[in-house]
Amino acid sequence: MTYQTQTVSSAYFEHELLSIDENLAKAKKGVPHPIPYQGSKRSIVSSILQFFPSNFERLVEPFTGSAAVSLAAAYHGKATKFLINDINAPLMALWQEILDRPDQLLAAYSSLWHAQQGQERSYYDDVRREFNQTLRTDYFLYLLARCVKAAVRYNAAGEFNQSPDNRRKGARPGTMKMHVLGASALLRGRTTIESKRYEEILADASPHDVVYMDPPYQGVSVNRDSRYISGVSFEVFVNELDKLNEREISFILSYDGKTGSKRFGEPLPGFLDLVHVEINAGRSSQATLLGRDAHTFESLYLSPALVAQIQAKPSQRAVAAEQSSLFPVLL
Repeated sequence: MTYQTQTVSSAYFEHELLSIDENLAKAKKGVPHPIPYQGSKRSIVSSILQFFPSNFERLVEPFTGSAAVSLAAAYHGKATKFLINDINAPLMALWQEILDRPDQLLAAYSSLWHAQQGQERSYYDDVRREFNQTLRTDYFLYLLARCVKAAVRYNAAGEFNQSPDNRRKGARPGTMKMHVLGASALLRGRTTIESKRYEEILADASPHDVVYMDPPYQGVSVNRDSRYISGVSFEVFVNELDKLNEREISFILSYDGKTGSKRFGEPLPGFLDLVHVEINAGRSSQATLLGRDAHTFESLYLSPALVAQIQAKPSQRAVAAEQSSLFPVLL
């Protein structure tokens, strides 16, 4: 069967989405998120989860960031084993601390948070300088909790150089404790943590896994991206997706999006045979500030192997039959 790259509305899964979204909205506060991270898919994770097949062995995240999808998948019982990876080694060292030594990490974070009182800006600068020399995980957690827009940024020398948000002191120790301990409980004992190039992680994926990928939009290019220290080539990335298809690996890709008429990310080639689903992520805060009523749409791309698994689910086959005009490619 041949699949065409086709943009469809997430209304295709309207019947299932409604009940899932309602339940997740009620439980949203229950999913812990210890690491604030710009670009996190936390706001649309409910729309990502229902594209997971019913039975698979492991969820693999090559670009894990805040691990929002893995945390939600663990919380809602969508997966039982996980592999989280990011080329940002200090970030993955922090995840290791969260899983293995959360109490020590929280004690150190609490000390930093209380010590900053009354000297927040200068203290942040001191911690940032010390982090770039030592790469201590408690320093990194503090910086992530306080930096502008929770945006990880590095200079050409690989040093963390994001400025502080001077309006915020970071999550209070009690709040951070809830999220760190919650994340540790969800992922500890069933998660492998790596800091490798994403190509290595994809090479080890099996047809029994589901791979979720969230590379940077414009960073998928030949240029260095400040989130990832080193660049991600668009051509290499497309080739890796093609190899996943050849091996019949199920994957979900968050790749591009649009706000109003402005689209982000270079289009993916049609020969990949991906199904493209647009998800309304809500009103754009930037557009609102400029007095425009524009919504942001996030894109998901589903691999042929994943589509075949979705097609095999009785409940989703029924939805497909009812809404074939919206999503004929699955029929």
